[in-house]
Amino acid sequence: MNQDTLTALVARDLVDNVITNFNLYASKLLELKKDRKLPYISKQEVMKEMDISDGTLDTWEKHGLKRYKPRYKTSLIYYLIDDICKFIELDI
Repeated sequence: MNQDTLTALVARDLVDNVITNFNLYASKLLELKKDRKLPYISKQEVMKEMDISDGTLDTWEKHGLKRYKPRYKTSLIYYLIDDICKFIELDI
């Protein structure tokens, strides 16, 4: 097998991985946005829909996930659905 053939095989595998990961991202984004009027999702809904813990969301926040809170005094926390989807993207 020559170098050009090996390079083509590796490139094809990388492209396949990118397409697969994009499709996973897009389908999860559509699932999260389904029947929604607002681009936000509550912390409780995120934990329930994604079957993750409060600690996982805390870790995501430490790594850059932005939380949104109403300006009035409340314990409610929201996230943008698009921001959540960025954290579930698979690395290649």
